[in-house]
Amino acid sequence: MSINKVRRKFSGHQTFVLRFGWLEKGFEFINGGKHFSDSNAIVDLGVGKNMVDSIKYWCEMTGILEDGKVSSFGQRLLDEKNGWDPYLEDNASWWLLHWKLVTNPAFQTAGTALFSHLRKPEFSKRDVAEAALRLVDAGKKAPSDNIIMRDVDCYIRSYCGTRRFEKKKAGEESFECPLQELNLIQPMNDGGMFRFSIGRKTSLPPEVIGYAICKYLGKENKNAMTIQRVLYKEYSPGQVFMLDENTLVEAIQELHENSRWGFQFNFTESAGIAQIHCNVSLEDADQLLDTYYNRRSA
Repeated sequence: MSINKVRRKFSGHQTFVLRFGWLEKGFEFINGGKHFSDSNAIVDLGVGKNMVDSIKYWCEMTGILEDGKVSSFGQRLLDEKNGWDPYLEDNASWWLLHWKLVTNPAFQTAGTALFSHLRKPEFSKRDVAEAALRLVDAGKKAPSDNIIMRDVDCYIRSYCGTRRFEKKKAGEESFECPLQELNLIQPMNDGGMFRFSIGRKTSLPPEVIGYAICKYLGKENKNAMTIQRVLYKEYSPGQVFMLDENTLVEAIQELHENSRWGFQFNFTESAGIAQIHCNVSLEDADQLLDTYYNRRSA
């Protein structure tokens, strides 16, 4: 990912976490030829003005929409007749959307900082805010502390639901975010500190890990990379999914043993250097997801 071409975006969600049904609703809305700026968008979407903006934000950040239109990824995932998972019923789809959200090539957010630049297994909101500020180009004016902290709070609530551990205000509703089901972040003590859940993810299939590896290596124009880079570098599958070495190697080995992907994925170790090999082109990466979803529906 070339950070010089990326826009830093620390607002737009209106402090609303992504809610169940929003991506599908935004997809259908835009796919039907409508626009979020339409005067009747509030009525058509059945939400308030700020939530219209938030639905647009999350659809853009997860790659469902690009430049105001449904992306090819959004079509492949959510098309009602031929989509992989039109109602987002499979947690594998949320792992995929999490990958898209955190590695979005057009934007960097507090979520980007959280999963690629924080470098701490245990952390506070202030730690995430400081990591987010490091994304701002030198010489450019940094967003205000309030803007950064609202973005940090929104992303942590998206993955951790911290309001479950805070005193609920009178009349405040509690809405779960589907990203919480990934169990990537856990609160510590009274909720002031958090920790990543690093290691095996039972709902994360090897095909989604393989897809992420393909995308990661493809951006670098490589078909092999040391396991340390795939685990620990910014935007790597290891960082985004919070994997440990054993989990990553097992996923590669499972793909290697698959009759469809055996020649495309491998793990080797020579002279003390462990490497992951991926010979899937960026253009063919979607076929990994085809394999998974076709197996799931069989």
